[in-house]
Amino acid sequence: MRLSRFTETRFVIRVLRFRWRQDRLPILLFLLTFVVMSYPFVLRMRDHLPLNNVDTHQALWQNWWVLEALTQGYDLNQVHMLFHPTGLDHTLQPPRWTGLLIWTPLYLLFGDPFAFNLTAAIGVMLRAYGMYLFGLLLFGKRIPAWVCGAFYAFAAANLTHALQQPFTGASEWIPWFMLAFVYGLSQIRRRYRARAIAGTMLLTALLFSFNVYANVKIGIFATLLGGGFVFLYMIAHELWRSIAFWRSMVMFAVACVVICMPVLLPILQSDELTDATSDPVVGGIWGGMDLLAYVKTTADAPIPEDDHFLPLNYLQPIASLGGQQLEMTVVTQGLSHIGVASLFFAAMGVIYAVRIEREVLIWVVLAAVFWLLSLGVELYVNVTPVDLPWMPYRLLEDNLIFRTLKWPFRMTLIFLFPYSVLIGYGLHSKLKSLKSNWKNALALVASVFMLLYGASIFPIPTRPAPQPQYLAALAELPEGAVIDIPFGRHSSKYYMSVQRYHQRPIAEGMIARAPPGAYDYIESNLLLRSFHDPGGIKVADTSSADWQGALDQLLDDGFRYLILHKQAPVSITFVSRPRGWMLQLFWVEPKLYEDDDVIIYDLQNVNAENVYAVASRVFVED
Repeated sequence: MRLSRFTETRFVIRVLRFRWRQDRLPILLFLLTFVVMSYPFVLRMRDHLPLNNVDTHQALWQNWWVLEALTQGYDLNQVHMLFHPTGLDHTLQPPRWTGLLIWTPLYLLFGDPFAFNLTAAIGVMLRAYGMYLFGLLLFGKRIPAWVCGAFYAFAAANLTHALQQPFTGASEWIPWFMLAFVYGLSQIRRRYRARAIAGTMLLTALLFSFNVYANVKIGIFATLLGGGFVFLYMIAHELWRSIAFWRSMVMFAVACVVICMPVLLPILQSDELTDATSDPVVGGIWGGMDLLAYVKTTADAPIPEDDHFLPLNYLQPIASLGGQQLEMTVVTQGLSHIGVASLFFAAMGVIYAVRIEREVLIWVVLAAVFWLLSLGVELYVNVTPVDLPWMPYRLLEDNLIFRTLKWPFRMTLIFLFPYSVLIGYGLHSKLKSLKSNWKNALALVASVFMLLYGASIFPIPTRPAPQPQYLAALAELPEGAVIDIPFGRHSSKYYMSVQRYHQRPIAEGMIARAPPGAYDYIESNLLLRSFHDPGGIKVADTSSADWQGALDQLLDDGFRYLILHKQAPVSITFVSRPRGWMLQLFWVEPKLYEDDDVIIYDLQNVNAENVYAVASRVFVED
């Protein structure tokens, strides 16, 4: 009998109430753990940004641009606000629809950065609770399920990416997808009715699509994890003999393609797809993960000439609590550590797989494979290359999918899933041998604390959200596009973030996999080219007329203001400063505005002859 919509709604409400009654304590514990693990960020969410990665600025801009395009009727796949006046192809950039649905009402209520931070926090909680439910399905016990969810949500790599890179870190839907997928496979094994299996597989396809709609890269992660699991599960239980299995897989695949087609079709039709995936997989320490980075932490980028590795992961957080060091702690990809304590729990999970339940070997294999892939194409131990010419990733580095992922260390995001499951199984096996007395309970709490603390990035560095003073002055000036200098990958992401407030087109911009022709206009204009590639300018081969022509072209194309940033605080460790010749080039020109951070010039008042004269004198000297 078909349920009415009212009855369906009541059913959903009853299910939610039941889950809340059953899981309110684990959820509250997750919330408390988030408060502790994200300290002091959790206290500064209203006006600070987490960590130090410049991609946070790009993420803030991305949310704003998608909402702007939807409300103003712009073409979402073509950005006219960056690389003015030619614009930029935006097809291959992740709109992160699932996160946008959460961020939009929060943004309208609170504005950024509070909405941005709350969205990240909600994503972390969704990841933790989804993994907890998945653990319940596997273990049937709340304690190992909770620890499994907590480790997966708050381990350094996942928490780092979730807070500062919500595009490549929006993996909160992977546990929900795997929950439905594994349950559906168990239904096939138990020979449930075809209608029940079909319903589960359609739900699985929907949850899988959430990953794709968050980011195609996350969809690839979900595909690799789900595909690897179903392949091993099929072999372990001889499901290839089952017609119901193949029928369900076909149904699941077709449903996934249909649901994800609105996202995938524009990407597949993009003229930029070939160029975007033509670059080889990045190698070296910057591409793969250092072998010891999983059990050590770094205080700086893992540069071989300047090794900053500290013992394990228990001294750095304590040291970082002192004074301003908390603010200046650098979080890098080297902080994808899992800690030493987790190795013992995972080892117990492996023992459980060998001695008690062979099916758990599936998770052992998956963890091993994804861990090896995360090491990239070259093996590094303590930032020192080891002569090992063969690495598993080399077999895949020319594959389109892995070129799309580009950075092998991103494999850590899916390695942590089976690894967390092994930790849950290890704790599950240990709980069976513990007697319920207060000493064992205390030992259990201490072990879980060491497990989570050893894999954390506590305390989380923060920085104030930029609120430039010059925006008020810029708002009073007539319309016109802006040239922000100095140019550069890092500083341009900061300029994009500021664009959310002044809403003027800018000369540069920076998104992942920028099309090859993005800088064509900049290279074609003498003045802009001098900012982009000063080494390629020979002032002796130019004249004042050439500089006047470049200036006239900029004015004709809608540029009006040049903003010289004395320093652009794009991150804690990177401060973009103009070169000396940039400060001198317009020194004699009238200034519209100046403060400690910027100088604003009106291009209509700039004298090209003065610029040429100064350039002839100082360009080569700098």
